[in-house]
Amino acid sequence: MDWIVFVNFRAFTIFFLSLMLSMPVLSSPWVGTVDKQLHYDLQTLHEWGYLDATVITYPVPWRGVADQILKLDEGKMPDMPRQAAQRLSHYLNLQKMQKRRTFLELQGSTSEPRLTSFDGISDVKASAKITNEFYWSRLSGQLSINYQSGGEKNFDNSFLAYQFGDWNIRAGSIDQWWGPGQSSSLMLSNNARPIPTIALSRSSVTASKSPWLSWMGPWYFTSQFGQLEDDRDVPNAKLLLNRFTFSPFKRFEFGVSWAAMWGGDGQPRSLSNFIDVITFQGYCEGAGGVCTDADQLSKLGNHLAGYDIKYTFDLFQRPISVYAQRIGEDTTSGINITDNANLIGVSTYFANAKVYVESSDTNIACAGNDSTITNCYYENGTYTSGYRHRGRVMGSTFDSDAKQVTAGANIRFSDGSIAEIILRKAELNPDGARPSPVLTDDVTEDLIQLSGFYQRPFGDWLIKAGGSIESRKFVTQDNEVDGLLYLNATYAFD
Repeated sequence: MDWIVFVNFRAFTIFFLSLMLSMPVLSSPWVGTVDKQLHYDLQTLHEWGYLDATVITYPVPWRGVADQILKLDEGKMPDMPRQAAQRLSHYLNLQKMQKRRTFLELQGSTSEPRLTSFDGISDVKASAKITNEFYWSRLSGQLSINYQSGGEKNFDNSFLAYQFGDWNIRAGSIDQWWGPGQSSSLMLSNNARPIPTIALSRSSVTASKSPWLSWMGPWYFTSQFGQLEDDRDVPNAKLLLNRFTFSPFKRFEFGVSWAAMWGGDGQPRSLSNFIDVITFQGYCEGAGGVCTDADQLSKLGNHLAGYDIKYTFDLFQRPISVYAQRIGEDTTSGINITDNANLIGVSTYFANAKVYVESSDTNIACAGNDSTITNCYYENGTYTSGYRHRGRVMGSTFDSDAKQVTAGANIRFSDGSIAEIILRKAELNPDGARPSPVLTDDVTEDLIQLSGFYQRPFGDWLIKAGGSIESRKFVTQDNEVDGLLYLNATYAFD
């Protein structure tokens, strides 16, 4: 069945069910699908100990956390968590009104940005987006029509969701961020355009009332089935995404992620092939299907899997969070993952700012056994476009074969304005072989980038102005210093 017909069929089915089983519920399923800064607010409440939930998967469902937010005594809270609680309460009240909301977002920049961030701008010079949120009992949705420079139009960040019990079904494409990282995620981030998926997810990130599951504390699970674009080496490849997180004790979170790319034009794509993929069955790459060497055995599909962990504790009356993520792909035998990339970080609070330092390394050796060969992370011999969607990797902001250190600060002001400053130092593709798409002018680059923005509400407008400056050191050409300025304006219709 064609993918578009498939999605439309499922969306119609959800819509039909909603008419049959109407019951009032909270409107929008997730926090921050329009304003991602609300996710930082959730993290702030969690790290200060005011929220008992797991919030290392974006977007976070409102259900469960909404009840905790409404019970907070804001008068007894320090400035940072109090501001976070006030913003979340404001948006929560808007959601409870079940009022259709429409937004117009305009963006312009002096050039196309290369490196993204969680709440950064899209990778085009100019765009206009109209977003409409709508609710109907158990059914909720968001329609976003995006017009981009060059004449392209898409429906990114549009979805239709239906809630039943503790679960919801979603059809559409929304930005996601899996892991505790502040500047990047090795598994799934919004570095690439969102992937069209059908998803089954838990509708809460708080503890279950079931005696069989309550021992886990707050937990969350999502399983998603998507299809990648047709303009790639293996067109229309399928993508299975799974994530489970739980918090067995307060301010500690653990997450497990697994992605499997399979099928597509010219590749095995039957139901039995899918079962072979999810059961990690191998196949022989040898001539005539005969393997004479263990290295000729491979797993069906392109798999990435790993875990992440975050723990927050108090020191000198302020929260300090330490976190790490480890994601690998490829195996030598069984499920022994060999190609592991790592991300580590630490964050804390000073005055009205959250600050963090984070490092990641995707310049890793391939195939284990003390190999020194690189150029394998996010790559695959069958799916040669790699773990990418429309030319950008679905994981790390810095793509493959990159080492980076990032320091950042997210600053909140009493008038509702927000500022962000990020300093990055990165080695991009140091071996000069098989350069990743993030490189634009040479096969190797040493980069120092300073970026930031200032965001402030003006009535019904939310104005964000920012930019970046980069010092770029090359091998085959003269070094450069590049700059970028951008303006983003969002208007909320009553």
